[in-house]
Amino acid sequence: MMSSKTTAEAAKTNTGKVSSQIQETLDPEKKEEIFSLAQGVVYWSPPETTNEYIINALVGSDEESATASNELNQSTLHLYGPVEGSSDLLEKLQEKLKKENGLDDVSIMVTAGANQAYMNCVLTLFSNDESDKGVIFKPYYFNHVMAIQMARGNDALIYGPTTPNEGIPDTQWLEEELSVSSNNIKVVTVVNPGNPTGVSLSRTKIQELVDICGKYNVWLILDNTYEHFDHSNANSNNASNDDDDVPFYCPSEPHVINIFSFSKCFSLAGYRVGYLTISNQNYEVFEQMKKVQDTIPICVSRISQVAALGAIESGRDWVNEKVKTLDEGRDAIINALSPLESIMGGSGAMYVMAKLPDNADDQVVAEILVKDFGVAVIPGSFCGFPNWIRVCYSNLPPEKCKVAASRLKQGIQAISQDYDELSKQI
Repeated sequence: MMSSKTTAEAAKTNTGKVSSQIQETLDPEKKEEIFSLAQGVVYWSPPETTNEYIINALVGSDEESATASNELNQSTLHLYGPVEGSSDLLEKLQEKLKKENGLDDVSIMVTAGANQAYMNCVLTLFSNDESDKGVIFKPYYFNHVMAIQMARGNDALIYGPTTPNEGIPDTQWLEEELSVSSNNIKVVTVVNPGNPTGVSLSRTKIQELVDICGKYNVWLILDNTYEHFDHSNANSNNASNDDDDVPFYCPSEPHVINIFSFSKCFSLAGYRVGYLTISNQNYEVFEQMKKVQDTIPICVSRISQVAALGAIESGRDWVNEKVKTLDEGRDAIINALSPLESIMGGSGAMYVMAKLPDNADDQVVAEILVKDFGVAVIPGSFCGFPNWIRVCYSNLPPEKCKVAASRLKQGIQAISQDYDELSKQI
């Protein structure tokens, strides 16, 4: 078991402060005239079909509610639901996964967001052996790190490198690490498209990761939260045959767990709905994971599952139209960061990362940008990548994003020219 000291140390990491600091940048009572390019959210509202389904479920007759959902209706919303999710939502997800991701013959679990899906994986896949390890690549998504820290302690983490300025997991390093049996690696985690990197991986690279993990009998967790945000079409550019020609292909090998979310694409972040898939060849693992689910949330809120059903009704085309509107803001953000030495991302997800001058502390830079220029970003050190910043371009409408980009450019130029003087005022 992890000692209390180890637990305390894990809780003291910078990543533990991230959520509260991001929220402060969004609080109009505390920060007037601040444009947030920090939190990874979208500026649009959920599709109208989501609202229609919820209204029907809450105030419609049982007959009206049943037209939208056989199980999620006015007479059942207050009850516990099936651990793995409502049958009507699972049926729609099966159709979606086959049509849009090429996934078939999988078990599906609806979770309270993608983060809970990941925690389910951590609590299920790590054994009782205290030496079990998990690989996460830097720069990393801090919630993945915190999940392993809370469940297993800092010693359970092995940080992998990515290619310089490209953010692509180093597969040569990974194979070398997995080949050393004493490392006792059980799980490898990859986010694609990447958070915080903003990089979309090709199918070839994903398959390489799948093959390496399979060779050494290691689980590969693919977090596909940003599947709709593959701006460079990296996932679809190298389909091997017509059968793979789906909008966002996900591997179905038995040792792969795929995670998905409604939070970004359909803007259902507050409803907390995600889901994961496991090959039916590993159904016994799915059965064990149901115990984790039953212990923590029991089930996802039924009204949230109604919201997800409504979102699915609008479909991928609705999301694609929204995602297209991000191009203008993304270009403005990349331009704003152009004075810096290196920029990474823009091909996927909703992020761009940029390297600061060598003498600049990324947390101090983030404070300067808020205080002096009215724009908020995420320090790279929160993602295990000091001396960099992460900028989100999806949480403001295009016109406001361009205003924020203008402020960011002014800040970057000032910091590049006079960081020492500006830092003294923080």
